[in-house]
Amino acid sequence: MKRLLALLAIPTLLGSSYYCSTQIGLRTDGSLEVLIESPQPPAYEAVGRSLYSQDGAKLLVTSITHERGAEGIRHIIRASVRGTHRYALQLFPTRMVHSFSMDRKAVERTLLEAAGIPQGEFVATNRQWEIIQ
Repeated sequence: MKRLLALLAIPTLLGSSYYCSTQIGLRTDGSLEVLIESPQPPAYEAVGRSLYSQDGAKLLVTSITHERGAEGIRHIIRASVRGTHRYALQLFPTRMVHSFSMDRKAVERTLLEAAGIPQGEFVATNRQWEIIQ
């Protein structure tokens, strides 16, 4: 009977450790800086304000800057997004992967609307794990 339990316990232990390290991983709350480019000159009133996206993510607009480039002046909106970081094992190639859970389309829409750029009709999207390098 003990041998049977040991034979059942070993695959269960291996399977659960594989699942936990590749799918669940280590998770922690934190923030991530997001940069988006504005198609037209934004309003600067949103800087320093805390916002919430449609999916409930908390955002803090940190700065709006303009940079000269080959195509002309680009307006960059920087924000800090609160969410969950995940560190998980990727088997092929074997490495640790750092990802962040957020709905990028909802974050971009919220930031552009806060900067005074209308976004038109609302389109629902989903939160995904975005790989951070």
